[in-house]
Amino acid sequence: MYYNVITNYPTGSTKEKPLCFDTKISNIIGAILSSNLFWWYQQVYSNNLDLKSYEIESFPIPVKNLEPEVLRQIEKLYAKYLRDIQKNIIEHKTAEYVKVDSYNEYKIRYSKPLIDLIDDTICPLYGLTQEEIEFIKNYELTFRVDE
Repeated sequence: MYYNVITNYPTGSTKEKPLCFDTKISNIIGAILSSNLFWWYQQVYSNNLDLKSYEIESFPIPVKNLEPEVLRQIEKLYAKYLRDIQKNIIEHKTAEYVKVDSYNEYKIRYSKPLIDLIDDTICPLYGLTQEEIEFIKNYELTFRVDE
């Protein structure tokens, strides 16, 4: 809850839909869509239910500001984030229903420090000040990290 799970691999979720991007920037897009900034944007401009394609399409990606070093830094952070969310998965077994006998529960709240690092890297690309970045990272924090 309170996080989107955006991966570069299938998770098996029935709500999962593929996103198609140029492979050169797909991990960058994954990192940006996993950020606090995108989560905040989604809270302000959507119905806060399932992630909709219009939410992604309407969110600007600062392609002009993506210099090679910044790209590498974001890709490294996203790779760390993906490893971290994978290690924090809780697998649940269930009675088989519609060919599903288990599901993974992602505990994204445990990866919040890595999400914050992603924001520290991408938010300046949007022209945000340090004060604005801290606001985004801490927006409704209680709901996103408390169990």
